[in-house]
Amino acid sequence: MFEVLIDELVFKKDFKKIDRSEQQKILKTIRKKLATKPKEFGKPLRGELKGYRKLRIGKYRVIYEIEEEKILVYVVMVGYRREEEAYQKAITRLGLI
Repeated sequence: MFEVLIDELVFKKDFKKIDRSEQQKILKTIRKKLATKPKEFGKPLRGELKGYRKLRIGKYRVIYEIEEEKILVYVVMVGYRREEEAYQKAITRLGLI
């Protein structure tokens, strides 16, 4: 079982744009899927986000990193997929540009 940590910016910034019922759905799915099998449910990202993975939850994308040696999943971003928007914001948030 993996420990799932969610960055505080997910709650402070990302969730402000998402209604409460969708937030609950996202959190439930994160805890259910990423705590048990984070590699099976998510897909690896490429390019500047290489080393991170994405989980699709409806029209939203959860961007996360697996730290296997710590048995930890770290969620860095939740965003609307619209034309790569979530990925561009994740790159900026992580300081990869």
